[in-house]
Amino acid sequence: MEEDFFTPEQIEHLSQTEVRCDFLVKFDFLSGPYCAWNGNTDLPALDGNTYRPMYGFGQIDGLGLAGPGTTSEAITLGLDGLPDMPLDFLGKALAETKEVDQRMVTVSLQLFDPDWQCVSVPIPLFFGFMQPPKVSRSEMQGVEGAVQSVSLTAENVFFGRSRPPHGRNTDRDQQARSPGDKFFGFVASLLNKKITYPSY
Repeated sequence: MEEDFFTPEQIEHLSQTEVRCDFLVKFDFLSGPYCAWNGNTDLPALDGNTYRPMYGFGQIDGLGLAGPGTTSEAITLGLDGLPDMPLDFLGKALAETKEVDQRMVTVSLQLFDPDWQCVSVPIPLFFGFMQPPKVSRSEMQGVEGAVQSVSLTAENVFFGRSRPPHGRNTDRDQQARSPGDKFFGFVASLLNKKITYPSY
């Protein structure tokens, strides 16, 4: 741990035998920010934001432990829901891809004292740009219903840096390569689309 990255108060708590912490996620959607954590109540953090509860249904995969740097990283954020349960903020993003696509997401670590009160401001661990979300649904298992999930990938600014300029398979990059070409213009509308082949 580098002392210029953590405050003395954070270093003191991280050095204790028992450390209480959790991840906080801030989504900067086009329509406005949305803050979430995996707890059961609203969490007023010391960064001025109130983080809404996800009740343990949220996941973060691929988050590195090296801290800020120039490493190429991508993480996957997911939210599971029971049948007929609204998927909240990620669910609404499915209706309009521009709400999410290339918008900033920040993952931070929040320290807590023994009474589960916030200690200092959240420690930022990851900054990245969200990609269009995906939805999936598990199969029913006997009397148990299926579980519907929404996930999205976030890439940091160094992800794919070896690619040539405008090297992504997105409509924006395709327009830069070949103005007027609509080849990638319908990618978002193809998510979860069923195609029957052959069609008679």
